[in-house]
Amino acid sequence: MRPTDDKELMRSVAGGDREALQVLYERHANFVFRIAYRFLFDEEEARDITQSVFVTVMQAAHRYKPEAKFTTWLFRVVVNRCLNHRSKASHRLHSAPDEHDPLENIPAPEEEQPDRILERARRMSDLRDALLQLPERQRMAVVLKRFEEMSYEEIAEALGCSKSSVESLLFRARQSLKRLIID
Repeated sequence: MRPTDDKELMRSVAGGDREALQVLYERHANFVFRIAYRFLFDEEEARDITQSVFVTVMQAAHRYKPEAKFTTWLFRVVVNRCLNHRSKASHRLHSAPDEHDPLENIPAPEEEQPDRILERARRMSDLRDALLQLPERQRMAVVLKRFEEMSYEEIAEALGCSKSSVESLLFRARQSLKRLIID
């Protein structure tokens, strides 16, 4: 009988069970990709991060200690991979929009006027540019809170800091975003 609990699956992965790794991948890959994409705003890099995270899951399975929820541990791996990726790569802050970027292809009801559609696209583009200008830890806190709807405690666990640090990161991020979007 195949284990269904993430912790049991990790024990199986540690024992070399590739099918258990596949189950974990199918269960959590979309979540990993979403965080990476919302942090990097680059689909190809987010896919690379997703693959890299699951390589780490496979390699670290024997060291995994099920003291917390598997997803909490996985959050840490994703956050660290994204932060390390940004610090190693020399990325452009104002990249040209990717034709496959969902932020650039905003669906609108047919009855909306073109000027309203263009205004919404401009606001989304401004928000994307502002997010990319935030310091990495602030941006990751915003992504986890706003897009993944994680609690302050979960974000603190993922970022390896205190709840008050998360509150501070989010406060500074909001202040910066207001300033960047208004200017």
